[in-house]
Amino acid sequence: MAKQKEIKTITVFGNQIKRSSLFWYTLYSITWFLLVLWIGNWWLLLFELVLFDYYFTKKVNWIFWRKRGKKPTKAGEWIDAIIYAVVVASIIRMFLIEAYTIPTSSMERTLLVGDYLFVSKYHYGPRLPMTPLSVPLVHNRMPLTKSMPSYISAVQWKYRRLKGLAHVKHHDIVVFNFPDGDTALANYPSLDYYDFVRMYGWNAVNRDEIVNPYTGQIQHGTLGRKIYRPVDKRENYVKRCIALPGDTLQVINGQVYINGQKEAPIKHLMYKYIIVTGENDLNPVFLKSIGISQEYLNTMHDLPSDALYFMPELKKYPLDKITILPLDKGQYQRLRHVHDIVFIKPYIKPAWWVDDFLFPHVEKMFMAKDTLKHYLLAQGFDPAKVKRLDEILNKPLSEQELFKALTYLFTDSVTNYIKDILQLTKNSPYAWNVDNFGPIWIPRRGATIKLTQENLPIYQRIIQVYEHNKLQVKDGKIYINGQPSDTYTFKMNYYFMMGDNRHNSADSRFWGFVPEDHIVGTPLIIWLSIDKYAPAYKKIRWNRMFRLVRGM
Repeated sequence: MAKQKEIKTITVFGNQIKRSSLFWYTLYSITWFLLVLWIGNWWLLLFELVLFDYYFTKKVNWIFWRKRGKKPTKAGEWIDAIIYAVVVASIIRMFLIEAYTIPTSSMERTLLVGDYLFVSKYHYGPRLPMTPLSVPLVHNRMPLTKSMPSYISAVQWKYRRLKGLAHVKHHDIVVFNFPDGDTALANYPSLDYYDFVRMYGWNAVNRDEIVNPYTGQIQHGTLGRKIYRPVDKRENYVKRCIALPGDTLQVINGQVYINGQKEAPIKHLMYKYIIVTGENDLNPVFLKSIGISQEYLNTMHDLPSDALYFMPELKKYPLDKITILPLDKGQYQRLRHVHDIVFIKPYIKPAWWVDDFLFPHVEKMFMAKDTLKHYLLAQGFDPAKVKRLDEILNKPLSEQELFKALTYLFTDSVTNYIKDILQLTKNSPYAWNVDNFGPIWIPRRGATIKLTQENLPIYQRIIQVYEHNKLQVKDGKIYINGQPSDTYTFKMNYYFMMGDNRHNSADSRFWGFVPEDHIVGTPLIIWLSIDKYAPAYKKIRWNRMFRLVRGM
């Protein structure tokens, strides 16, 4: 008979314990202590009692689905395997990599809708979960539900991040939690709650009483209840980092400048172009061959209402010959040599035009501008009335006051021009549009700024929401945590993110800075890519499989 190997044991509290158990207990205890030290919550050391009992005293059967001292059943083995797999997968997802899919075209053609990515958590340093009580392997809502939370936010841990391989750099592609996603609406969980408030008003959104713009009737229950999300449970976004902490960013006629210098070239940077064809329309097969997605082919004839005003030369062409498409430099070069194209020009908004819903969302006042006078005279309005309006607009007016003045002077004849007039008269330090934005300084940890009524809208959300201070403005003075303050020192680094598809990207131009505690990681590789518009046998984009993302 073969001689059985002797199992070395030690005695602990009267129990015979394998020496290997002492080894594993020591290893797990040291690992857990280091984790608790990093987290900074000493109550977690109570888990040490569980480890000690499991390996030594054995008072509680922690593996309750097995009978102690007996060989596990088949069911027990399956439970063991499932628990082990979930634990390992959760650790990998928490500290190493996570799967992610591209839902929108804001990074087209760098990343396509339907790309499935592996995102590196360790590149910028893995972030400790800030909401520990959550369902494993699920982000912020339960599978097969629209808004049921997958977490309990009663317990929140402070922001902690292990040291990574690198820091975020200019033009890195970054995955982050949506900064404006602290509040969401149950029926529209992926959209910006604050945009709904700006569009319909706070009372209407919070009462869920939205006025239908077509019927004028109040609709109840359209938006659903409000959902409050902690930082790590907000929607995941992916954009390119354009400006770093301490940078000054400005966009002039679509060109980004960082600290006064043009940004470095981006391979697939895209802008919308207005295209006019002659006798023959653009061939969809040709457009697909140069990388134009079906999504844009479906909307290529949806010309913006203001395009004719920005480009009056378009008035001489039939509307059915005018199209709009987002193009990168290579696609533009291919199209400009097509003989049926008689006009092609980037759709860049002039500096005097002001977009709604842009950061920092200040209430805009209205004053006279020379462009307004020229515009009204060109439209054939009475010069005497235009002069009188110019006199009225010598002082700032609210939108309601401006509308009252317009209707008094021009009666119903101006109704069709109200939108253009409002755009032509907006006057504030932040009267920007997506192609002419800034300058704006990106906050850096430890930096102190002079805080004024003028720059407060830029940094208000940082002070109140991201860095958890009580902010008030009373009698023209700024109070932080009850103390009058004319300076502020930032506690975190912040970043400015933009999509490569510059005219089809909801990014920092709309919702502001990305705090460092919102950074999730960076995409590593495209492991699958599916074209939802393609027929079944062409759904998979094989040429994108297992492509590295970094450097794209």
